Amino acid sequence: MNVVYVIGIIVLLWISFNLHHKLKRRNKIICIVESNCTGCRHCIKKCPRHVLEIAENEIGIHAVVKYPDRCTACGDCLGKCRFNAIKLIERV
Repeated sequence: MNVVYVIGIIVLLWISFNLHHKLKRRNKIICIVESNCTGCRHCIKKCPRHVLEIAENEIGIHAVVKYPDRCTACGDCLGKCRFNAIKLIERV
């Protein structure tokens, strides 16, 4: 009985920890640091919600946040970027 009780507490703590982080991310969105972005498209391929696209301006080719309302701040694109070109910021 004690083992089941302890396992139940551990599971509840794990669930509450995950929910806390998901709720904390709800107010975040990704932002592209254009000067760091090389246009490699790794972030675009990794994004499950198709938030990013490639654009070209006077700085060069880089990713842009095309559909910010789709972004859930899951962090998949952050993990793929090797150039620190993606940051999480507070959603306005």
